[in-house]
Amino acid sequence: MKTFKIENEPKIETGFTVPENYFEDFSAKMMQQFPAKESKVISLFARKKTWMYAAAAIVVLGLSVPVYNFFNSQSSEFDDTTLENYITYHSSVSDEDLVNLLDEEDIQKMSVDYNIEDKTIENELSTNKNLEQYLLN
Repeated sequence: MKTFKIENEPKIETGFTVPENYFEDFSAKMMQQFPAKESKVISLFARKKTWMYAAAAIVVLGLSVPVYNFFNSQSSEFDDTTLENYITYHSSVSDEDLVNLLDEEDIQKMSVDYNIEDKTIENELSTNKNLEQYLLN
């Protein structure tokens, strides 16, 4: 095999040539192609933030309305049966304490006028087997 020396071999040309003064005039030509006015840049993230803020506001509003209705719909008044049962089973208040708290107006409101005929009372007592209980109490 023959010895090969790269320095002595002819060089292969690339086929591309650069015009004279190309790189010296390049920056000037490039600057001429840019527009003189700068256009206003609208960021895409700004629009996304607006949508995110709007969505968050709708979610907060949507969740706060049922919570508001829940707390305002609970009535602080109880029916009479519930109060009576609670006082009967969970209270250490005696009858005397309750009587001392009543006013004249409260007593007048509680008074009930029963219009019961004597015949009705006799019929009830005669048909009831627990007559002794009524007589003892």
